[in-house]
Amino acid sequence: WFNINNNGFNMLFLYKGGYFVDNIGQRIREKREKQKISIEELSQRTKISITVLKDIEAGKFDRYEGDEAYVKMYLKKISQALDMDAIALTEEYVALTQEIELAKLQEKQTHEEERNEEMIQRGKSFHLNKPQLTRKPSVYEDRFHVNVIRAVIVLVIICLIVVIFWYGFYATRKQSEKPEFKPNNQIQIEGEFIPDNNDNNPQDNPTTPQDSGVVFTRTQDLTYEFKLPEETQEFTFKIDFGNKSWASLKVNGKPYKEFEEKIYHENQSEEFETVELKFNVTDFENLELKNGYSTGHHYYINGQELPLAQEDTSEGVSQLKLILVKE
Repeated sequence: WFNINNNGFNMLFLYKGGYFVDNIGQRIREKREKQKISIEELSQRTKISITVLKDIEAGKFDRYEGDEAYVKMYLKKISQALDMDAIALTEEYVALTQEIELAKLQEKQTHEEERNEEMIQRGKSFHLNKPQLTRKPSVYEDRFHVNVIRAVIVLVIICLIVVIFWYGFYATRKQSEKPEFKPNNQIQIEGEFIPDNNDNNPQDNPTTPQDSGVVFTRTQDLTYEFKLPEETQEFTFKIDFGNKSWASLKVNGKPYKEFEEKIYHENQSEEFETVELKFNVTDFENLELKNGYSTGHHYYINGQELPLAQEDTSEGVSQLKLILVKE
């Protein structure tokens, strides 16, 4: 497929079912090399891994099929770092992905039409032959031996039924005639039975975690105020990433250096990827956590989970805000 637009001549290559967009990555690589910026330095500026940057410059966007939102975000960061037109670059990528999808649909439609045509041709070439109904009179006209076989089968079935009923009746009768066994050495104990109550054993009945005293108040969508117990000097904020998600964090309106802006739970080898941060109550006012995919995550303050409302969870981009209420 070929596409001509205002930005130049773009070529889409088909490789093992995936598409390579060469022109975008080539322009990014030429711009980086012209500015004498190494790919490692570009990775530090954009917080994008070197592997992803190499894939983008090589035009291997097929590896990120289904993650187009992340690719657009990567292109925006790269454009800002290399002083390129982010809007034009992103629009070009969107247009190319749309052309790829259209080409796939056309290819699928052509394949289905060829398959239908092949089925039609097979139907035309298929002929049903008239079965041969000739038979030997001795086999179909003389049915005496067939009747004998049927009679023997019926007789065998009747005998089996009689045997089953007789055996069941005999076994029941023998069981009813069997004398009841009453042992003479049985000891009887009179008095009140007091069971051994082990319900208070802490090893057998583990207790649930105690409430840490944190009070949450939902003020609006994805915005919560929280209040800590009196004389609390510091607190911990823990995030359990349950799905693959890009995330960034701001504390008091500024990017928080202790939190790495990247894609979390990317390998998904464990159920969660956990990040735990500690803050001083005196210096803390609020935080803003932005997720590229918010479903499946859990948040805790001093070990107490934030009770998210159902409408606060979605599969899209979300921004959670926590505000500390001080006395």
